[in-house]
Amino acid sequence: MGLITSAGVGSGIDVERIIGAILDAERAPKETSLLRNEQRVEATLSALGQLKSALTALDTALDDLNELADFRIRNAGSSDNSFLTASASSEASSGSFSIIIGTLAQGSRTETTAGVFAATTDTVGSGTLTLTAGTNTFDVVISATDSLEDIRDAINSASDNFGVNVNIINGASGPILSYTSSITGDGNSLAVSTSDSSLDAISTNLTSQKTANSASAQIDGITVTSESNTFTDAILDITFTAIQVTEAGSPITLDVSVDKDAVKTKIEAFVTALQEFQNISKKLGQSSAEATGSLAGDVTLRLLNREINGILQNSVSGLSSSFNTLNTLGITFDDAGVLQIDDDELDSVLENNFDDIANIFASTSGISLSLQTTIDTYVGTGSVIKIRETSLGNQKRRLETDRLNFEYRIEQLETQLRRKFGAMDTIVANFNNTGSFLAQQFANLPGFGGDK
Repeated sequence: MGLITSAGVGSGIDVERIIGAILDAERAPKETSLLRNEQRVEATLSALGQLKSALTALDTALDDLNELADFRIRNAGSSDNSFLTASASSEASSGSFSIIIGTLAQGSRTETTAGVFAATTDTVGSGTLTLTAGTNTFDVVISATDSLEDIRDAINSASDNFGVNVNIINGASGPILSYTSSITGDGNSLAVSTSDSSLDAISTNLTSQKTANSASAQIDGITVTSESNTFTDAILDITFTAIQVTEAGSPITLDVSVDKDAVKTKIEAFVTALQEFQNISKKLGQSSAEATGSLAGDVTLRLLNREINGILQNSVSGLSSSFNTLNTLGITFDDAGVLQIDDDELDSVLENNFDDIANIFASTSGISLSLQTTIDTYVGTGSVIKIRETSLGNQKRRLETDRLNFEYRIEQLETQLRRKFGAMDTIVANFNNTGSFLAQQFANLPGFGGDK
């Protein structure tokens, strides 16, 4: 911070204006240079950020097109989802199946005998209850003071409870302890055993009300079963879930086919991401009377565009089919150099040459892998853009240091100027005072001031 003075008070000279003019003259060239360089660095960093963002979005879109499995999407459609829903893996074969749902899987339910208990506060004894359904089991310790309500709560809250829920039903003959198990499948009915005969009323003496059973279905007349309502690989690589039993004479049709619409959606997402990259690249690199982009003439941008355009325009090597370029899929450059899709042509290829699409994108030398390799050299670890961002970041910090040093030098200069002009102001003031004194003395001499 400069000296706080009232320069020029003694001499009457406008010293403040002189100091300001000197400081402005000293500051202007350096200030202009610093500002220009700061704006250049910030603009370039922003431009590289936009370019990196567009490349990352393109890379993400390519993730859905870089493996042959990405083109083996299967659509499993049920004729009535209220009876059956289905899904298929990429390995599933196409086909149509007639499915009858015979039975749904269910869990089991068992109860204490009616009339054994008079109130929910009744106790039964002490010991350990073991509850088992199939391969699932857990224990609950019962104390002599535990009422039916306490027993219910202890079972329901057991940390290793595998799906047993206990309720108390207040029947006409007194409360009944009802056990329900969610474990389904033939042979998986709930069993309750005990280590102490005093607990027989709530274990070994239970009455089964519903046994666990598996779901059953017929696929083109072939019977299949499942412990749950979900049938996995009953048709290889296909999973379907039974919702309700089908009506007699009304089977459900399950169609499995290649999901061409899903593949087209992925291709459209790729083209959209590429168009966005092209638009951003064009804006950043433009150089015209109307506007100049932040990366106009930039070698990184030129090389990147050259590499990407080469991949998009060249044939994919190693393919024997005549479908070996984006152009053969109906994906071409318009007059402005922007990639566009001819929907009719792409739909025709999807319908008649589906496997060729996968090879163009996802083969070893396919477009997706080639583009992703190129993108990684520009935005990956140790990439071109990251190196440039690091360099620009260092430049930015140096400029910040230069600005601080410059401001310090200006402050020092202002201090020196005020000191020098302050000394001058004092000298001139002294001269003025001396001149005024002499003028007064001369005025008092005989013959001065107009006296005769």
